[in-house]
Amino acid sequence: MLLALILAVVLGQIPDAPVAKQSAPPASAGSFELQGDKLGESVGTFTAQHPKAECEKSETRATCYQWADVAIFGLTAHAGAGCNLKKRYAADCLQGVTAKFTNERLVSLVYTIAGTDKSEAAAELRKKLGTPTLESRNASTWNSGGESASVVVGKMTEESDSPSLITISISTAN
Repeated sequence: MLLALILAVVLGQIPDAPVAKQSAPPASAGSFELQGDKLGESVGTFTAQHPKAECEKSETRATCYQWADVAIFGLTAHAGAGCNLKKRYAADCLQGVTAKFTNERLVSLVYTIAGTDKSEAAAELRKKLGTPTLESRNASTWNSGGESASVVVGKMTEESDSPSLITISISTAN
């Protein structure tokens, strides 16, 4: 009994190992949102808010696309009339919204709209998220706790006469 007491006292003097700080909140507590969709939300919640979305699912992943009736921050997507899952990569189907899910939770949401001026979209995100982590003529990004948001202007293809697109996105590393 005395040995057990001495052992307990000795072991009690050894400091505990440092505990790593949690670097990001869980995905379900996501703070980044676009148009009412929040990181961490379920596929069911997304499809209820986007009844025109078409989804393809595997066991742990799902990707949903919507081409019709997509608008954000006063910008409207103009996708081709025949866009569907089979021709989602066609040039006339690049505009719209794409949502990616892992284990039934939203991990990435991207709005793609034709345009060259990101200022209005960046201003709206600035109201919600504060000062961007990075700001340039063609991009504004925000990072917080494993989540990111961005507004980026870029060419649809590398050809000089290719149309410009604005992508507005949120994503999580979780």
